[in-house]
Amino acid sequence: MTILLHDVQYLLQIPVEGRLMSRTSEQLDHPEVGLCALLGMNSEQLSGRSEVPGFGSKGKWYDKGGFLADMASRYLQVNGTHVTEAQSYLLLMLGSTLFVDKSRDRVRPVVNLFLDELEEIDQYSWASGTLAWLYRCLGQASRAGARGVAGCLTLLQCWIYEYFPGFRPSHFEPPVVGPDEAWASRWIGQPATGSVADPSVRLAFYRRAIDSLTPADVFWTPFDQRPHLEVRRSLYTGVIRFADIGEFYDPARCLRQFGYRQMIPPPPSRPQRADRPEAPGGYVIRIPESFDAAWDALLSHMVHIDMYSQPWRTYPYETTADYLDWFVTHSHCRVLRDDGDADRLVDSAAVRFDH
Repeated sequence: MTILLHDVQYLLQIPVEGRLMSRTSEQLDHPEVGLCALLGMNSEQLSGRSEVPGFGSKGKWYDKGGFLADMASRYLQVNGTHVTEAQSYLLLMLGSTLFVDKSRDRVRPVVNLFLDELEEIDQYSWASGTLAWLYRCLGQASRAGARGVAGCLTLLQCWIYEYFPGFRPSHFEPPVVGPDEAWASRWIGQPATGSVADPSVRLAFYRRAIDSLTPADVFWTPFDQRPHLEVRRSLYTGVIRFADIGEFYDPARCLRQFGYRQMIPPPPSRPQRADRPEAPGGYVIRIPESFDAAWDALLSHMVHIDMYSQPWRTYPYETTADYLDWFVTHSHCRVLRDDGDADRLVDSAAVRFDH
């Protein structure tokens, strides 16, 4: 399972269709140039080495790859135009919701590269950019040395609630949403599940809860029995991007989330370079820009699902007869491996998957 493009559209109501959110290496090398143009400053003022006229003091607007968008927004309310004020507001909003990092009070300046022409912002696939950034952040968070997670955590948390009812807030029945409403709004104001009060044991508790899940505990198609009929792009197979971030998107590995039987998927695509050390800071995946052409050739780069598989007949987590043996061989079936019965438990889990 994974978060797919139709999940992003249903949960956040941001567009899946549009241009891939990629940028050239030349544009990415100096993102501060666009910030200077936005604020009407020079690089010395942006870095805090000289004062900004009318602002009263020096300030590091741009430091360690992050940009103080909140301070810029307040500055432009007085010193900017309607266009630059709107641009800074969008930079702050998008940087603190869809493209969150771990710097707390700063946003990624590359977001501004997609806002320099306001009349074009509705032409981008914001859903695929959001998902590419979240995929990358989850990959970094999986490293042993990681100390947190970034990305659109609203998307991640609400996706968990929709697909795994056992992790929903207790004693709460989410309301039905309208056809044009974001499904994430069903969970506004609800506290996270409070099964474990002691933080020292909370992580172990949730790891065991994940390991105890069976296929019947998963709501495989929470939004629609055939979500690809509404969001065809969700069957795209290829690269999704956000600026310099590229991640492979492969729905063939998640057919049950489309209401179809899961088959053994084809081998995954390989990046040009992949370094995944224990320290998340060294996490690097490089995918050639030539892969991006697939996004504009959907018919040639999608899972033609009715020719590839069949809708499930008996239960929504059906698989082909050979899939589970393949899955146990190629996957990490459990989070915890703290006892000698791990292999036996994996075998029993496989039986439950195919009952």
